[in-house]
Amino acid sequence: MDSLALLLLLTPILVYPGYLVVLLAAATLARPRPTCVTAAPASISILICAHNEAARIGAKLETVVASAAHWPGRCEILVADDGSSDATAAIVEGFAPRGVHLIRLPRGGKAAALNRVVPTAQGEIVVMSDADPLFDAATLPALIAPFADPRVGAVAGAVETIRAGKRGRFAGSDILFRWYESSLRGAEDRLFGCISADGGLYAIRTALVPVVPASVTDDFWISTGAVAAGFRIAFAPDARVHEQSIAGDRQQFRRRVRITVRGLTGLWQRRALMNPAATGWYAVALVLHKVARRLAPLALVPLLPLSGILAFGGSPGWGALFWALVFAGLSGACLLGLVGYLTRLRLPRPLALGYGAVLHLAGLVAGVTLFALGRRYAQWTPDKTAA
Repeated sequence: MDSLALLLLLTPILVYPGYLVVLLAAATLARPRPTCVTAAPASISILICAHNEAARIGAKLETVVASAAHWPGRCEILVADDGSSDATAAIVEGFAPRGVHLIRLPRGGKAAALNRVVPTAQGEIVVMSDADPLFDAATLPALIAPFADPRVGAVAGAVETIRAGKRGRFAGSDILFRWYESSLRGAEDRLFGCISADGGLYAIRTALVPVVPASVTDDFWISTGAVAAGFRIAFAPDARVHEQSIAGDRQQFRRRVRITVRGLTGLWQRRALMNPAATGWYAVALVLHKVARRLAPLALVPLLPLSGILAFGGSPGWGALFWALVFAGLSGACLLGLVGYLTRLRLPRPLALGYGAVLHLAGLVAGVTLFALGRRYAQWTPDKTAA
């Protein structure tokens, strides 16, 4: 029983900090990738899908237009309005004199919008971004630069949580999560290429964009289309976008559940990429980064009662004390999660970080459970109440 409990305890430790430490160590030993230079800047199409984003789309487009001004090649900006019932389309139309093209679509979900609009894109490279992350002036040049390497099929940008102003309840944990993701992507890029890209910002050669099924996370599906075609996903840490944290507990939890279900659906449909004979070390990293990370929190569910049994059901000793500490830690995390979720108190920063982690892990467990039970999400619905 002790061995089983120890295995359950080590699983999330090895999957989360363990994988990052090993990857960073391996990346420090890897040779830097040679720098490639292109003769002429590529033509690009910036594509934003929006549904009821009137509160954010204006600020978003201001930064996109400003960043596009720093791109020396041909650039088009496309906004696909997915059947918005608010003023989103009207706001986008106001940017028409500045080169923004509105494409009105009936409500069909993000996948349907992408499948309709991408074939009309004129650029050699499509830049994808959600409706709320804000661009820097240097975002586009930094994002497109890795395409100078002909082996690069897609590029992942860096998504950062806004630190200034009203940070919201989960800003601290979101900042930590973004740091973790960027650290992983930077190390993966040096070794075998990024596993996938974040929907906040990424780019892909237009010819490699696949048709997007309705039930998957579109950023994962599209970016891994480059790997399926034999190309690599690069990481551009200087290509930054900035977004606010989602303030509501229920929005955070539902979003994590939905992303987990859609992510696992996409992983199942992309399972051919998990074959090391076909994709080498990328296959191993895909399993550890995307599959194991979603499944690892399940180990904590049986560990809670098991650690209690080992702590209080046997003879006293150092082993019992160790498992008592584990039981106390897990129980405290569950209590913190319940108190935070039910009361919505503004917690001190250390407790807020812990609560954000607990809510994240609970969303993963719920998402994996729903996926196993056959639940699928077929339509994209923004749920981004900002801080």
